[in-house]
Amino acid sequence: MLTAVTIDRARDARGPWGPLAGAAIGAAFFAWIAGTRILDPGSIDWLMKGDWVPHYFGWHYFRDEPWHWPPGAVHGYYAPLGTSIGLTDSIPLVGYALKPFAAWLPTPFQYLGPFLLACFALQGALGARLIARRVDAVGAQVLGAALFVLLPALLLRVGHAALCAHWLILWALLVATREPSARFRPGSWAVLGLTAGMVQPYLAAMVLAVLGATAVAAEGPPVHRRFAALGAALAATISGWWISGLFLLSGGSSLAAGGLGYYSMNLLAFVSPGDWSSFLPALPIASDGQAYEGFQYLGLGILLVLAAALAIAARDRTPQGPAREPRLWSPWLIAACLVMTAFAVSPVVTLGSRTILNLDGPWTAPLALFRSSGRFVWPLVYLMLTSAIVTVVRRGRGPTGVAVLAAAVVLQLVDLHGAHTFRRQVAHDPAFHAWVNPFADARWHDVAPAYAHLALVPPPQCGASPIPYEGAIALTARHGLTINAGVVARRDERAREGYCRALDADIDAVRLRDDTLYVVTPAAVGVLTRMGEGRVTCGAIGGVSVCTTPAAHARWADRARLD
Repeated sequence: MLTAVTIDRARDARGPWGPLAGAAIGAAFFAWIAGTRILDPGSIDWLMKGDWVPHYFGWHYFRDEPWHWPPGAVHGYYAPLGTSIGLTDSIPLVGYALKPFAAWLPTPFQYLGPFLLACFALQGALGARLIARRVDAVGAQVLGAALFVLLPALLLRVGHAALCAHWLILWALLVATREPSARFRPGSWAVLGLTAGMVQPYLAAMVLAVLGATAVAAEGPPVHRRFAALGAALAATISGWWISGLFLLSGGSSLAAGGLGYYSMNLLAFVSPGDWSSFLPALPIASDGQAYEGFQYLGLGILLVLAAALAIAARDRTPQGPAREPRLWSPWLIAACLVMTAFAVSPVVTLGSRTILNLDGPWTAPLALFRSSGRFVWPLVYLMLTSAIVTVVRRGRGPTGVAVLAAAVVLQLVDLHGAHTFRRQVAHDPAFHAWVNPFADARWHDVAPAYAHLALVPPPQCGASPIPYEGAIALTARHGLTINAGVVARRDERAREGYCRALDADIDAVRLRDDTLYVVTPAAVGVLTRMGEGRVTCGAIGGVSVCTTPAAHARWADRARLD
């Protein structure tokens, strides 16, 4: 079985210039799209939307709370059930690195913007390094790195910072293509596994699949050496998951979730641009979940490179063609990526708006642990892109290969120009860096310190919240209160249902706690006031309806008046 050729003869391939230029391209592209304001650790207003809210506040509570057991646990967010820095997708790797310095860090402090910049820089650097496994020319490495950076699925993931770490997949592919003598080093495999496990579980699963196929495929090194490396990676990844607090939950109802087949990849995904292409029309999809989790449009530039590589491969099958070169990827690795792609398509196979095969059933329940299955095509995408670039450059005639890459980069930019411009305009709009905070009234800063907890009635996980939860969490995070709201990747459903029932029962019986401030709907104010006469004080602060006990109200009544 053939594996990657060595790079002993390729000094340029080992040089730093291709990866350095790739990193510069990645960083410059992201900075052009997003601007530099999000790199300011003190800038958090832009984070008060979408998935960024739990990512930021998971870290904020983690930094301010004492260490728990397991160490990734977070008690004040999503209280009283609690969660973990991993279940809020707050990039535990960075959170752990910064927590020892929490007392010296300013408040607020965010690292999501810098992390996103680093993801694009690493995407370009490791993309160039991967191409350099077989391509010596720095120019070709740089052009190829640009295509890695310009993959639409990467930019789409900016809204979910941890999933922007596609460089973890590239790192695993670099390990898979090392020289056999250096490929199976348990220490380096463990570092990769731990890093992936402490960044994002989906990406960690993809990394383990790539490493597993690499260990099985190798022929030269002894079996015990290969599987020692794989065991180190697996143990380190599981340790990373544990450290991140992912194992706070147990049981199928907690770890699995609905959506398998809904958040899947359409068979037309590679050529289905949505609203990203300047040339291709949007194609129908089978579910709204495929518009995001299943979005895998490659862009016309990358499609051009793939087509050129296929044409060259077809030409070289003739007797007059050049001798075949050793394969870059092992058949085992290709098979692993194809299996992941089949999972990305999911048991509900769709073509455009049609479902052409539905194998869904009870047997798929364990697979729902990774319900957003459409993501699992990414390793295959990077295999195809790398192979196409290498084929075009090495087997193209003369300078034609580099010219094709240059044309592909230009075409990719032109095709995606509208999508890039739109996202740049949004990110540079002052409105992007502002948000309407319903808790802006100055009285809140006199009221909040009188309590240990703030409860939305109901919180989002129990029903329609009386007010957007972002502002409430911002208030409690600032003043050190716990809050019963939040968004988490997975939760204990039985515990959630029990809490919702208990909260309803307490409110129905007007059993309010002295240490808790209750944010309620305006309609609930009248009901609670009437039913709990003498036992409850209700009113409003800056348009936000609240109820509390008379004893708690007395602690701040002389400093802040209720409307």
